Amino acid sequence: MSHTLRHLLALFASLLLVATYAETTFAEPVAGSADERGKIVARSVEHGEYMLYTPTDKPRGILVVVHGSLSDDGSAMEAADVFLRRWVDEAEKQQLLLVAPAFDQNNYGGHAGPGGGYRGLFGRHVGADEFLNSIVDAVAAAHPPVKPKFYLYGHSAGGQFVSRYVVKHPQRIFAAVISSAAGFPFPDPDVPWTNGMARLQRRIRWSDDAPWEQFEYQPDPNNWVEAATLPITVVVGSRDTAKVKPGPGQRGDNHVSRGREWRKAMNAYAREHGKRGRVGFIKVPGIGHNSKLLTPKSIEAMWRE
Repeated sequence: MSHTLRHLLALFASLLLVATYAETTFAEPVAGSADERGKIVARSVEHGEYMLYTPTDKPRGILVVVHGSLSDDGSAMEAADVFLRRWVDEAEKQQLLLVAPAFDQNNYGGHAGPGGGYRGLFGRHVGADEFLNSIVDAVAAAHPPVKPKFYLYGHSAGGQFVSRYVVKHPQRIFAAVISSAAGFPFPDPDVPWTNGMARLQRRIRWSDDAPWEQFEYQPDPNNWVEAATLPITVVVGSRDTAKVKPGPGQRGDNHVSRGREWRKAMNAYAREHGKRGRVGFIKVPGIGHNSKLLTPKSIEAMWRE
């Protein structure tokens, strides 16, 4: 065989190998594998996507970070990634799995949606809270003996999500931080959910071409008592004083006063039921409605008790 022919055959074999390699699909590492330690990865469950960080040491729990409102054309996964990265060092320090759900516009009203979208725990196919529960359950199951009870943080629209999640699912929460929320579920039996404890009945549709659906929810007032006894902290910048929209049962006219009023109402409700309220309030000097600048104080607040 000539030298030229041998060269051509070798070249053909090399090209065939490259083509075969390029067509191969490599499975992503499964959640909980050693390949994920110290890394940020994108994951999904049936009803949406989320970002996940796995600490380098064996995880001992879960911390959930909820992003704020999306811009008109904003990507929920990009927002989730930005918010998650601000907490990575703390998750590593505390040996916690770090989860950031992506509340996209189409399914959860990340920019705007009926009932406030994910702010009010609403979703197109499942509730925003149910979506988060499915993520936490999956992450916990992949990292035994981690349990599906967790720490929860959210800013602005994400803070509204947190305020409503803790009074709907207090049994799932160790501690929570609500950063710069404009609306809260007050312990008021005369105001309908999502601003109070009364039954909500309303028609909802997610787009102009979608059918109307009847939505009903009866909150459990006992959940407000249980939530008020948790170490929940409202964090807000001292300069976050622009007027916010009035709403049924809402007290205070800006982020500072509204957060302070919710803390007052929750602790008073706990006392009425013979419990010690543990809801705290921190006003951070010189900062406005800025999630990044409020994050250090939010991290500190998460471990205040």
